[in-house]
Amino acid sequence: MKLSILEQSTLPENASASQAIANTVTLAREADRLGYERIWLSEHHNMSILQGSSPEVLLASIGAQTQRIRIGSGGVMLPNHSAYRVAENFRTLEALYPGRVDCGIGRASGEDMYARSLLNPVAATAEDFVEQVDQLDRYFHDECKRALAMPTVESVPPMWLLSAGSHPGSGALAAEKGMGLAVALFINPDASAEAVQVYREQFKPSAEFPESKVVIALNVVCAETRDKLDELKKASDYFRLMRDSGRYPRSVPSSATLAEINFGDEAEDYLRRIANREVTGTPSEVREKILERAQAYNADEVMLAMMTNRLDDKIETIRLLAQVFGVVP
Repeated sequence: MKLSILEQSTLPENASASQAIANTVTLAREADRLGYERIWLSEHHNMSILQGSSPEVLLASIGAQTQRIRIGSGGVMLPNHSAYRVAENFRTLEALYPGRVDCGIGRASGEDMYARSLLNPVAATAEDFVEQVDQLDRYFHDECKRALAMPTVESVPPMWLLSAGSHPGSGALAAEKGMGLAVALFINPDASAEAVQVYREQFKPSAEFPESKVVIALNVVCAETRDKLDELKKASDYFRLMRDSGRYPRSVPSSATLAEINFGDEAEDYLRRIANREVTGTPSEVREKILERAQAYNADEVMLAMMTNRLDDKIETIRLLAQVFGVVP
């Protein structure tokens, strides 16, 4: 089972935004050293706790400071941008780091509606998104002769479609376009495996994907002791409860701050209902749960997201999982 990382440049309590970005680069270097398959960066806007607003820029820095790990977006929110500009950005990355770049794209906005309007005043429809996917694919393959996306490169960044819903439409679109499919269980724990089934059944091979490929993305909480596990899980649960109530926290609380926060019975019930978003336990327990999720969604690879206050806890998590999965640098 291949392991990868989804990184959101989370802001720790009492830390600077610069530190949050630096933490992402440090995590990428460690993942590269340990032998993880890829690291993807998310795109969010106007959210203090998630400082990753420009994955393409940060990927350029990560690529320069790593050797072999694949780098990519998880994802570029295509309705916010011109497909032509996205093609130029990722072709530039491909020119810098040939054969290491992924272009993951999503149909959501990654922010509130006001920030969305600042990025693109025109409200996009579902039909607009499909057209943008077509445009991006044509620019990557030099099929629009009036406007070539520069720089010209010999290799094409593989396109992955992000799916966070329960509707099989994303699977059908990814299959039709010969793209990879990434299912974001950490966003929507109720995401149906039907999208994967449709994708596998209808997949049309492409130059970048001779065979269908499926990644599932999960929150992970892993530690060797129960006390540490409880501390890390509380940070993850707190973020999810705040997020789903529409009140994003400004930062990831410290353990001292979390100790003063108590969840009520209703919150605990809700967390149990959305437990599919996350795998929690000791390294051996997490390994078993990851393999179960991968089998349930017929996935080739699992991507791990982490919500922690301390960078050291993220690094320790990926170290423990690399060890228990036998990941080879």
